[in-house]
Amino acid sequence: MLIFILIKHFYSMVIMSRWLGIDEFIAVGEEGSFTRAATALGVSVAHISRHVTQLEQRLNTQLLTRTTRKVVLTKEGEVFLHQTKHLQHAMDDATALLAQQQNAPKGKIKLTAPVMYGESFVMPAVHTFMQLHPDVEVVMALSNEQENLLEGGFDLAIRLGHLKDSSLKARRLSARHFVICCSKAYLARFGEPHTLAELQHHQCLVGNSSYWRVCEQGRDKHIKIAGRLQCNSGWALADAAKKGLGIIQVPNYYIESDLATGELVPILTNNQPKPEGVWGVYPPRQFVATNVRALLDHLIKSLN
Repeated sequence: MLIFILIKHFYSMVIMSRWLGIDEFIAVGEEGSFTRAATALGVSVAHISRHVTQLEQRLNTQLLTRTTRKVVLTKEGEVFLHQTKHLQHAMDDATALLAQQQNAPKGKIKLTAPVMYGESFVMPAVHTFMQLHPDVEVVMALSNEQENLLEGGFDLAIRLGHLKDSSLKARRLSARHFVICCSKAYLARFGEPHTLAELQHHQCLVGNSSYWRVCEQGRDKHIKIAGRLQCNSGWALADAAKKGLGIIQVPNYYIESDLATGELVPILTNNQPKPEGVWGVYPPRQFVATNVRALLDHLIKSLN
């Protein structure tokens, strides 16, 4: 119990002295405007300006260059912004430790996910989570670009496949399987390929890449494919395959119902690549907020 009393005392002391103006400065640095910073923090422009000015006076350093049109960070301001954001995250960790003493998840969660997977799978699970926890607020950014979690202020990102940034923490939520398949009509007309080499004689519908990841003799590798249709939509490729236009390789979640009904049939099953992970990725903080931890647990149940 003593540790929680000390954290509360530390929090109040910092807010009253050394922390004064830090949140306001970070908001201005991120928004590039006193007005937008005031809106983000729910305070007046005068409040923002006064606290940032007091911060600069305490530091004896100009952090911002102000013009009639915009606000720009000085070189010193850029360095200070980078460092203070880490301090802000540390303060969030401290308050998260206190929040974990409460049983019910609450508060805002900002997360991001790939567009299709987020729309079809993540958001329905999030909506159920919000029904279970009415005090939780969610801000979702659907994007196929990998957002920078720290710079964007994200609590959680859903990522598919192999993780590139080892500095982040991650929990495996589910898995995706890449399936090579086509329609029965296509097989009746063109025959079934039994080796990867035979694919060069078939119509292989192209997605984001002209290479497929396959497994041969226990090892994953990439093979080049070609066909008369290229499209960056898994749904569109699945539709084309059902209409007999060619062979596709797509993640299983695009075609699960089609495989179940027999509209599409898997082929070259011995060459299917190893499954990839579906991950919940979050900043490398010491404490994960109660609401984020609860959402991760919920997603693991929902996505499997």
